[in-house]
Amino acid sequence: MSYGDSSVSGAPRSNPRRRRLAFLCLALTVALIAAYSARCVLLLDVARFILDRDAALVAQEKTDGVAVVFGARPSAWIAPMKNLMNPIWQPIGATGVNYYTFAGPARLLSSYSERSNPLSPYYQAWVGGYVTKRQDGTLPTDLPAWAKQVTELDQRSWLTAMGDRHPLADFSAPTTVQEVVIDGHALPLWHGTMRSHSDLSDDPEGALATLVGMPPKASWPAGARSFHDLTLDGYFVCWSDSTRNVSVVIYAVDAIPAAQSARERETGLQGELLSMMRAVKFDPVR
Repeated sequence: MSYGDSSVSGAPRSNPRRRRLAFLCLALTVALIAAYSARCVLLLDVARFILDRDAALVAQEKTDGVAVVFGARPSAWIAPMKNLMNPIWQPIGATGVNYYTFAGPARLLSSYSERSNPLSPYYQAWVGGYVTKRQDGTLPTDLPAWAKQVTELDQRSWLTAMGDRHPLADFSAPTTVQEVVIDGHALPLWHGTMRSHSDLSDDPEGALATLVGMPPKASWPAGARSFHDLTLDGYFVCWSDSTRNVSVVIYAVDAIPAAQSARERETGLQGELLSMMRAVKFDPVR
């Protein structure tokens, strides 16, 4: 036998296959740990992929003939989501789609969206647009009242899905504050507040709460509790498209922080929300 035969010398034989297997196991373990840590981002991406291809939602968009498209978003905000609203708006005889976005996880490895973080300026803030279609074929004559109806039904449904057993959504009478131009439409900008609940929960259950994620209760501010009362500050514009026989509502909402002046709000998140509203476009759907 040769001098280099390890079976004689007693030196351990190198096993490339075993090394490759060990490396693969290590890589899979690291990938699983990273995936678990980044599960909020992954869940949002998976949900968006599924909803974009939902047959009923796609059919509704074709029936509506138009979809809401968001312009450039600040980096904190997630890519827009869609939701079929037919079951939610059934009490008012309407169908349609809700397009919306909110602030996602602050870091890749965060397990919750900043929308759910009571310490974040993006707490309980979102921007979106409804495309609504009345089943009787008519268009609403009082658009702000119509916007109030669809918004309240949406908020109650969201809170229920998040686990709130007593969902509250009571929109005040809105007032016009100025005129804005959105995708070539010069429209009055309406402002109103809503008495509602936070969707913060210390025992999140269900698909929606899992999707959005919740910060651990130990990180909540003193006195915060699940589904606590809050006042939402909202802006919206609305108009009807008689050609497609749909009505559109574009909205932006955030929670009114305690001890913050109107001026501070104008130069803070409020300006960001209104800027996102103005950047909305509409794509025809065939």
